[in-house]
Amino acid sequence: MAFACIFVPDFPVQAVIRRDPDLRNKPVAVLKGAPPLTKVFAANQAARALGVEMGMTKLQAEACGALEWRWRSPSQEATAQAALLDCAWTISPRAEEGQKESDDELPGNVILDIAGCEKLFGSPEKIANDLRRLAAEVGLEANIGIAANPEAAICAARGFTGVTLIPSGREAVCLGALPLSSLGIPSELLETLDRWGIHSCAELAALPEIAVIERLGQEGQRWHRLSRGTDSRPIIPKESPAQFEECMELDFPVDLLEPLLFVLNRLLDQLCLRLRMHVLATSEVKVSLTLQPDDLRDKQPLLHIRTLRLPMPVSQSKVLLKLLQLDLQVHPPNAPVISVNLSAIPARSRTRQLGLFLPLSPEPEALEITLARLQNTVGEGRVGSPALLDSHKTHAFQQNRFVLSEASIKSLSSQRLTKAALRIYRPPLAADVQLQEKHPVSISCGKVRKPILAFAGPTKTTGEWWSETPWAREEWDVLVPALHSKVRSDAPAKEAEQALYRIYKDLHSKQWFVEGIYD
Repeated sequence: MAFACIFVPDFPVQAVIRRDPDLRNKPVAVLKGAPPLTKVFAANQAARALGVEMGMTKLQAEACGALEWRWRSPSQEATAQAALLDCAWTISPRAEEGQKESDDELPGNVILDIAGCEKLFGSPEKIANDLRRLAAEVGLEANIGIAANPEAAICAARGFTGVTLIPSGREAVCLGALPLSSLGIPSELLETLDRWGIHSCAELAALPEIAVIERLGQEGQRWHRLSRGTDSRPIIPKESPAQFEECMELDFPVDLLEPLLFVLNRLLDQLCLRLRMHVLATSEVKVSLTLQPDDLRDKQPLLHIRTLRLPMPVSQSKVLLKLLQLDLQVHPPNAPVISVNLSAIPARSRTRQLGLFLPLSPEPEALEITLARLQNTVGEGRVGSPALLDSHKTHAFQQNRFVLSEASIKSLSSQRLTKAALRIYRPPLAADVQLQEKHPVSISCGKVRKPILAFAGPTKTTGEWWSETPWAREEWDVLVPALHSKVRSDAPAKEAEQALYRIYKDLHSKQWFVEGIYD
């Protein structure tokens, strides 16, 4: 068996840098706690080189030199840990989240079983390099360790920079030069071992196991086996997420759309990248904007939530950004934004087979953007797919979001519609109808007067008499010479072009109207 570990050094700092790449080559310290008890929670190597240590007060750390300060963000650490798991799932479905060193922080490492993955992804060295590249793509600089058991892989990733491969049977030799801190030993036990003169894994491994157990108990036995690279255990795979999330806490409130879109663009890039790692897309994106309260004493956060439901799965961040821009232009937040949270519901990616001799059809994503722009122009509820209402009222319908399923596409492509369609005039055209023995014989619409050659009807309908908008009408289908016929008016009726119209009489106003023409 073979196991790989992805370990991110200074994980709280890298979770912050992942959202602000400009800090990557600068000394950064992460603060925690309310003033005046603010202390350094984490620092990167550049900050430690200046003398910054964990637990320092902010005032003490400022005396070390020019530093970049950021507040700790547990939500950003959670999304960084989720992105790390996504990198592991790209190679193997058997991935376990590493154990936490304390309840207050996330592990910042992932262990995965790569046994059998060589046939798909190549040698263990290539898999390690692929894992490091994937971690870099999601904004994390990681160390990769590969060994025959998960604990040895963790120790290698913690202790060595870059990619480390430990051959089976040589765990004790390879790990011997590492300091005891690479094993994740608690600080109290490290102080005890330091007083004993034990500083490296080789020195701990050289001690008799029975003597270690007598003095340090079963926990000491575990650390002793870790130093030798022989502590093996099964991993507990983690299930794939039901949704993908990215978040960012802003340093300053943002009240303009343009800088907010800059933040959304960065989050969408990471979100879509993680979806593509799973060969997935998204059909629903939810944006939660935390707003700055008017009263600073009000501790209840104000949220501005917008949800995009897409007709088909999308994995392009530019398309989602444009749709969010159009939506936020119509529904802007009513206060400055202090944090952004994006969540996406995963869905299968859209697949299609292209024809060799057929022209490319427009992309559905482009249609969705066009519909969003039209909605911004004509208003909400005026663009979409019409759906009939459960009512006997003529033409009672509502506009729903346009969604065309795969089954509908196949049904439309396999059927030929031969039924006549009524093309509705909106609004209906006012008309004057002459009756003879209660049957229509001629119709005038505008300045045009035509005889009625044949008719069917009447059909009387009424409804909603209990409401403020009752309706009652009498409908006829009439055949007349076409209103725009090119044949001269004195030609016989058989030679003239004919058209079938729907007319009706409003029984409340006693007015006649031309409702539409049959195609």
